[in-house]
Order: sequence, then structure tokens, then C-alpha cells
Amino acid sequence: MPSNTSTASRFSSLFKPDPYRDFFRVIADSLSESILVISGDGRRILASNHAFTLLSGFSRSELEELRFTNLLAAEDGETTLGQILLAWDNPEGILADIPLRTRQGSIELIDITLYPIGPLGSAILLKCCPSQKRKYRLARETAQEQQLKTILSLSTLLVGEHEGPLDEILEISKPLISATTMGLYQVSAFYPDYERVGPLPPDFPMTLPTSAIEPLIPITIWSLGHRTEHELQKAAKAAGLTALRTAPLGSAEAWIGVLVAGWRDPNEMPDEAEDWMQFIANLCLNLILHQAQKDRLEDLKGYASQLQSEMKSQFSAVADALLILDGDLEILRSNLAAANLLGYQLSELEGLAVQDVLVGAKDINGILLDALGHQCEAEISRITIHHRNGTPFPVYMRVVPFSQGSMTRLLVVLQDRSEQQAIEDQTEMLAQRALLGDVTAILAHEVRNPINNISTGVQLVASRLGQEHAQYESLQRLRQECDRLNQLLSDVLFFARPLELKMEPILLDQMIERILNRWAPRFRQSNVSCLTDYTDDTPQASVDPRTFEQVILNLISNALQAMPDGGTISVKLGPVSTTHGQMIELTIADTGSGIPKEIVDRIFDPFFTTKKDGTGLGLAISRRILAAHKGTISVESFPDAGTVFTIRVPAVEPSPRGV
Repeated sequence: MPSNTSTASRFSSLFKPDPYRDFFRVIADSLSESILVISGDGRRILASNHAFTLLSGFSRSELEELRFTNLLAAEDGETTLGQILLAWDNPEGILADIPLRTRQGSIELIDITLYPIGPLGSAILLKCCPSQKRKYRLARETAQEQQLKTILSLSTLLVGEHEGPLDEILEISKPLISATTMGLYQVSAFYPDYERVGPLPPDFPMTLPTSAIEPLIPITIWSLGHRTEHELQKAAKAAGLTALRTAPLGSAEAWIGVLVAGWRDPNEMPDEAEDWMQFIANLCLNLILHQAQKDRLEDLKGYASQLQSEMKSQFSAVADALLILDGDLEILRSNLAAANLLGYQLSELEGLAVQDVLVGAKDINGILLDALGHQCEAEISRITIHHRNGTPFPVYMRVVPFSQGSMTRLLVVLQDRSEQQAIEDQTEMLAQRALLGDVTAILAHEVRNPINNISTGVQLVASRLGQEHAQYESLQRLRQECDRLNQLLSDVLFFARPLELKMEPILLDQMIERILNRWAPRFRQSNVSCLTDYTDDTPQASVDPRTFEQVILNLISNALQAMPDGGTISVKLGPVSTTHGQMIELTIADTGSGIPKEIVDRIFDPFFTTKKDGTGLGLAISRRILAAHKGTISVESFPDAGTVFTIRVPAVEPSPRGV
């Protein structure tokens, strides 16, 4: 064979005279694959390795005297040779199921991989492998793929909700070990025996006593020809099975059951049957334990539901008013006594902020926060809160913190002291009212009129002196103080006397537009723009026009004062659905500097104010008015961005058709 040192093939240099041919043989003989080298025309056999001699049965010397076509079946020889000679057009091409004639005359199907060597027509290296190996490998890969699919199906059963999942696991698992039948004996929940599960033949007993399970705890194997010592082995023989395997479920502390698999042909039992049996047993065990835990959980849920129902009945039967608050001081639960005491329907209280329900002159919110933060009880022998309609009444209040899981709750107990101190309170109330009436008359006649006169006189003197006079600014401040005192008297009188509301169905957008039109000159003077957004078809609200307008005026005035350098007031109106029914929601937002976080929870407290000339009663009065309207008011403030007040009042229920 001519040599060619420039060829890319690593074998081309090995076809020179010795020692290169010997070198090639050493390398080729070290390979497990069968190697054959033929001439470029495919007629002569140039070299072979030891593996090929074993495959064909010919020796090296015999092979070198043969033509390559002598190794092929006569009817396929020339066709196969023609395909091999195309190796230069299809390097590393593969010819499958080529019939190889062995020295003994038998035909062995082989797969040939083609490697052309050297220049065109020099030589061709053939790597030969029995076709059976390829088919076995493919079958093995198919079996592994099927096993993976089976395992995936089993995992789906473990996490899904299925009827009779044990039967499905047993049926799906049979192909893993090529079993004819498979089932298990599981401990019964009703009697001490183990009951049969799965499609075992009818020859197998329906139950097994505990004594029959103990011999099966170690993994056992039985095949035809061996003694049938156990009841299951006798049943297998009667059912026509020739092999039986068992695998235990559970541990030494508690054996849950035993897995049973049988074969009619023992040759179908895979070598790894023991490992697969234990795997399937573990799956069944986990499913049984999971189902037991699920059943236990359902029992616990039923027990918890029963306890909850009993506690709810006891909670509702308590005569004292009870409120349970979460960490944000919102009402989670209340009893009927609390609803009746505060003037709400029982369903209305849930979800409300307690500061919107327990409205009083004293900082109740601070008391609750202190009890929550320090985890200590608080008790107030007498505190006055307002009924939903605005009527004040005294209560005994006790606050008890408790834990519910990882969260802290507050139990607020309220006892109405009105009846206990009826005579004393009535006498005191009458005296206070009489005194208040006298003081009101005195203030109205003896204080307010002189203050008005002083204010008028100061205004007159200031106008005569002129703005250039040195005392002009002092006179203006004096007049402003008179106005502030007059407003303070009005607020105190309003806050002190009971509210008398005359509820009417009102379209709030029309009321708001009238108010904004009156305030338009002040907006322009303060460089404030006003934006409105009214939802179409907003239903009427049930309000007292006089007091509700006072609330809006107070909020607009506060917004204007919060923007001394100008800004924007946004007014939005629309219906909202809540747990308390259909409500009308009004938001008034400004673009001022916002309310400091540390005082935002106190702005509704009476006499609390951050304004130099404020009375501290505006927002307290507003909350009281809205509580009497069966409504709420809340605030959100954002530093350097502004403040948003949200008011909700009940919508007027539409009248039925034809009424």
C-alpha cells in the first residue's frame, strides 16, 4: 500500500512496512471494538484486530487471504460493498444490520462504521459491532425512558387528589419489575389484621393476621421448586405463579404492611427487582402516611370548627360588650352586646378601626396602643364614649392582650355604667345642663357681644390710623385674636351640646360645587387650584346638610392652610361597596407638607392642634358629626407630598319600582 504522510487520517502512516504494521496491530488489538481495514477498491483485507477475529472466527492470516465479499452473505455482498466504497462521500457513515458470514458458516448481523484512510481509494477502516448490542442498548434506553415515565406518573399520584391512589400505584408499578401481579397487605383501621389492597389473584387471602406478617418483615423470595412454608407462597402456587417477592412497609417500631409481587415466568424478574420493590414499598408507605395525616387533619379541622362554634356561642352569650382587635387596632370580632351598646349592627363592626367606634374625649387609642406595646392589662373604671348617634355614655373598660399564634390581639371589655349610676348621673347631668345653659346664655350675651364690639372698635381705629401707623399691625393682631375667641366659643358650644340631625337625601356633588364656588376667590388669592372628579350616577347620601357642610368647610380650610405658598386641592366623589353596604366616598387632598407621622394618630383628639391660632376642635367635631351620620373619616399623610382625608357616609337605598 503506498504511503502518504500528508493525509489527515491517523492510521495512514501505519500501513508502511514494519514496524508500522506491528504498531497498528498493537493499537488495534487494545480496542474492544472489532476493526477491519480493506483496500480502497474493497476487494482485499489489509488488516484486522483480535476482536474481529473473535467476531468472525477467522484468524488474521485466513482473513488476509480472503476477499472482503467472502465475509458477506452472497446475496448482499456486492450491494454492501458498493455502500462501503461511498465512504469518502460519507465519512463515519453507519451501515446497520449487515449480514457477516462467520468461519462456522453462521450469519451474524453487524453494524459497520466507515472511516476512509488516506487519499481517495487508499483504504477504508471498518469498525464492526454486533447489531444485537445496538438493539439491546436501544431497548435498554427505551426501558429506562419508560421507567422515568412510570416514576413521573407515580410522583403525580403522590401530590394529586385521586380516588384509590394505592391501587393506581400498584398497577403503574408492575412494569418496573415486569410483575404478573402486585398488591399489598395494609394494617386495618378497624381490626388488628392486615387487609389486602390491590388486584392480587383471588387465591390470596383477604386478610392476614399479625403473626403471618412477621416472617415477611425481611425481604423474602420464593420460587417454584422451593418449599411453600408461608400462606402467601401457597396462594402464589395455587394462582399459577412461579416466583414471589415481598418487601416490608414501615419500620421496626411500626410495620404498616407488606408489598407482594408475583411472576408467572421467573426469567422476567429483573436483576434490580429487590431495589425496585423497596422503592415501590416506600412510595406506598408515604402515601399511606400522607393519607393518615390528611384524615387526622380533617378530624382536627372538625374539632377546631366545633371548638370555634362553641367559643362563638359563649362569646355571643356574654352580657358585657366584647371587642377583639388586631395589631392595627381594627375590630376582628365583636358580640351582640357590643353592637347594641355602640349602636351598630353586628356585621357592621367587623373591619372598622376602633378609633372610629370608640369615640370619646379621652385618648382611647393611646390606652390601647400602650396595652399592646407593653403586653399588660389596662383598666379604666369610668370613661365616656359616644354612641353611634353621638350620645355620650360612661363605660367601664378593661383591655387584655393575648396571643393568637404569632400575632398579638387585644380583648376590650366594656360594661355600660349608665344604669348602675342612673340616678347620680341623671342628677349631675341635669345640673350640668342647667349650668351649661346658664353659661351658654352668659357667654352668648356677656362675652360674645363685647368681643364683637371690641373687634369692631379695633377695626374702626385701625382704619382711621391707616396702614402706615406704628400701631396698625398691633390692632390687626388684636382683631384676629377677637375672631379666634369668637370661633373658640362657637366650637366649644357646638361640641358640648347634643347633636340634633335632620337627615335628608342629598346629591353631594351639588353641595360641594356650591361650597367650592364660594371659596373660589380665596383659592385665587392663595394661588391654589382646585381639581374635581365626580363619578357619574353617584347616588344620594343621607346627611344633615348643615353639619355635613361644616365638615367639608373644615377640611377645605385645613387644606388651604396647609399650602401657604399655593398648591392644588383635589376633590373626588364616588360610590364604593363595603362590608357595611353601599357608601359614598369623598376624598379631599392637598399638596402641602403633610402631617408628621408621630402626631397623625392624634389629630382627631379634642383640643389637639399644631396651629398657632387653632382651637383643636375642628377635626374632633367632624369625627363626631360623621359618627352620628353612621359614617367614617380617615387620614393618610405623606411627608412633603400632602394629606388625603377620606369621608364615607351611607348612600340612600334606591326605592323599589312602583313605590
